[in-house]
Amino acid sequence: MNVFVSPFQNPFINLALEDHFLRGGADLPLAFFYVNRPSVVLGRFQNPWLECNLPYLVENDIWMVRRQSGGGCVFHDEGNLNYSFIYPEGMINRGRGVELLKKAFAQAEIHLEISPRHDLWLDGKKISGSAFKQTKDASFHHGTFLISSDMDKLNESLKHTIIPKETKSIASVRSQVIKLQDKFPGVEIQDVIELVSHEIKTTPQLLDSSLLSLPEVQKSFRDLTDWQWLWGETPLFTWGELSIHKGLVKEPFEA
Repeated sequence: MNVFVSPFQNPFINLALEDHFLRGGADLPLAFFYVNRPSVVLGRFQNPWLECNLPYLVENDIWMVRRQSGGGCVFHDEGNLNYSFIYPEGMINRGRGVELLKKAFAQAEIHLEISPRHDLWLDGKKISGSAFKQTKDASFHHGTFLISSDMDKLNESLKHTIIPKETKSIASVRSQVIKLQDKFPGVEIQDVIELVSHEIKTTPQLLDSSLLSLPEVQKSFRDLTDWQWLWGETPLFTWGELSIHKGLVKEPFEA
């Protein structure tokens, strides 16, 4: 299994690269690590108005992103490591990646627990949330890992600002969270990448910027940054006197 590390902190670029690998852009299986600038990343079927504090995001230059996988809303910043384990069709196993992470951390006497939802927990608090996507030929299991994130920004960013009368979106399952440096202050992001690479018995490779010129990566980037994807994919919801469908006000709400 190869281990790739992104030199980019743009969440749209990193999700486009992940999609490229999923669709045959590299030999599988592989592990992909990346760190994003401050961002809130929603699951595919979620509602940004119900999952995050949009005024706070604007005021603090925190980007709103919608990924292709399902699952809940998460906060990314320079203290959070994102991982993606991508497998060919014959190796699809949602628990394989988190089992690998658990074994890797055990090398450093950091003992994690795996939840039934395939999240990772430390001392009874969630340290890593994850989501899954499958195509005809491959799948990925990707997630976050809080190492030194700004927890005040995380908590404020993920406060919802409205409560709908009715919604068809998928709500996040809220949990108390912890970052790794709360318990192990000396551990940095690069240490985690090296731990996992050692468990896989390979050397991490830094991706080359030439990948960004590939037509399929550019198309995926355009799709991920398109208004229709970011806002228009919001499932129907009703708030106050308004019925909102695919990000657009459709009609007054009738009680």
